[in-house]
Amino acid sequence: MVKRRAALVALVMVLLVLAAGGFAFLPWTANHFGYALPGDRGLPYRIHHAGRDYRSYTTCAGAGWCHDEPYCVPSARLGGEVALAQVDEVDTWFGAAHPVFVAGPAPDGAPMSVVVRAGPDCYVGYSMMGGP
Repeated sequence: MVKRRAALVALVMVLLVLAAGGFAFLPWTANHFGYALPGDRGLPYRIHHAGRDYRSYTTCAGAGWCHDEPYCVPSARLGGEVALAQVDEVDTWFGAAHPVFVAGPAPDGAPMSVVVRAGPDCYVGYSMMGGP
């Protein structure tokens, strides 16, 4: 009886760990905690930088509720990659991090907007949430 109960407890624990791992790949979880999911359009709608939250209306980690607008812009529309200064990164669940940039030199405080590299010559814009 004791062995059977121990086996049942072990099975429940394994199932809980697997379920928690599965929840990490859900768009809701990625959007809530601000990390990217692997694959195309995996960036979350909200990221955190310099103590502030930033919002994008064009991405939502693959959830179906975000706008179906053009996802990203090329670096030429941002003044070229030379005009961008990397200030942070957005972590990706089991993947490479996405660099976060500001246009021009890096500011001392929190910038009003940032761009995140989503792929080769593909940048997604984010704007600061809340007031200054």
